[in-house]
Amino acid sequence: MRVAAVNDLSSFGKCSLIADISVLTSMGIEVCPVPTAVLTAQTGFPSYYMHDTGDMVGHCKEEWNKMGVTFDGVLTGYMPSEQVADSVLDFVISFAGKDNVLVVDPVMGDGGRCYSNFSEKFFTKIKKLAAIADMITPNLTELLLLAGEDPKRAELGIMNEKDAEEIIEIANKVRSAEGQSIVVTGIPGNEGELCNLVVYPGGTQVIKCKSNGKSYSGTGDLFAAFLLGNILNGKDIVTAVSKATELIGEAIGKTASTDRNYGVDFEKILKSF
Repeated sequence: MRVAAVNDLSSFGKCSLIADISVLTSMGIEVCPVPTAVLTAQTGFPSYYMHDTGDMVGHCKEEWNKMGVTFDGVLTGYMPSEQVADSVLDFVISFAGKDNVLVVDPVMGDGGRCYSNFSEKFFTKIKKLAAIADMITPNLTELLLLAGEDPKRAELGIMNEKDAEEIIEIANKVRSAEGQSIVVTGIPGNEGELCNLVVYPGGTQVIKCKSNGKSYSGTGDLFAAFLLGNILNGKDIVTAVSKATELIGEAIGKTASTDRNYGVDFEKILKSF
């Protein structure tokens, strides 16, 4: 199997293409990276340099169409600008379709705040991309943005029954088609818990894992990649999310660094998954 992974490449942070390539390759899936940017370190570090490689998205589309290649899955992540988002949308339209799986991680913000590259025009492109996806993996801030609600509402409280119902209602507003699945990631649960909420054709499910209460770079990328890999390997959506949730929980448990910017030590556990 073969996946096109459209994401940035950050030298430090264990995220984006580093996570995509590591996870999917370990699952027996060929990864064809499409770099949207190259960074010395992910953007959470105090200082970093970013080189925009958005033109590569168009070149990959053009050259791969000449080659006649196809993909079993397409995965999209971070895009630095509106212009790159335009190119990614063209790429996805060219290579995604009924015979493969498109997973979109709508990277726009977290913790109730938008990232610095966010703008209304950029948001419009991301929303178009999310609308044609088979699965989207927003955190709560991104889900609220996609639903046209105030992202500051991301602090809905601990994941109890009332909150779950409200988040499900918001997710159903975002779903563009009956067949689309939405996995809302990283919702705080009771003490020591982190929740992922799955809204899929025919049902909903809350899946929990242990948490130390900290957030880490790259966990969203790891989750999306492992989710796609499990789907391509024949797992149903709930099982795929459960396994991806377990992966994140185990990786957090094995992480030695106390600096969230360096990500989680997923290298220690990939063989066991």
